[in-house]
Amino acid sequence: MSLMFKQYCFLTVLLLLLISCSPEKRLARLIEHHPQLKVADTLIIRDTIPIPLIQADTVLHIDSLYDTVVIEKERLQVSILRLHDTLYLQGKCKADTIFLEKKIPVEKIITVKPDRFNQLISRLPWLIVGLIAVVLLIIFLFIRFR
Repeated sequence: MSLMFKQYCFLTVLLLLLISCSPEKRLARLIEHHPQLKVADTLIIRDTIPIPLIQADTVLHIDSLYDTVVIEKERLQVSILRLHDTLYLQGKCKADTIFLEKKIPVEKIITVKPDRFNQLISRLPWLIVGLIAVVLLIIFLFIRFR
């Protein structure tokens, strides 16, 4: 009879271990029963891309140009200067910064700390299993040492 009792105890413990579920499944089941715990939220990612200053110079010999010419448009500035038989060409592209902002929607779970009564209710099944295990242990010891 004690071998049979040990087998039942082993099977009971094995069954309890197999019945327990992972935290992911518990969370999914909790959200399924209480959808108000899931709140939509948005993550905002800000990124900065600096564009450096670009500069170039060149010198040309041209006899036909007699004046300085400056061309400007937005960030680009080009100037052409003639001194005697030499042509100076200078171009600048001013530095700039690009700001990127990405909005990513995510779901956030609200955590609510339970009060003492709810903690006791949630622990009640484990207390019952513990009491049953203690009672079975006492019965086993009583039968064995009788």
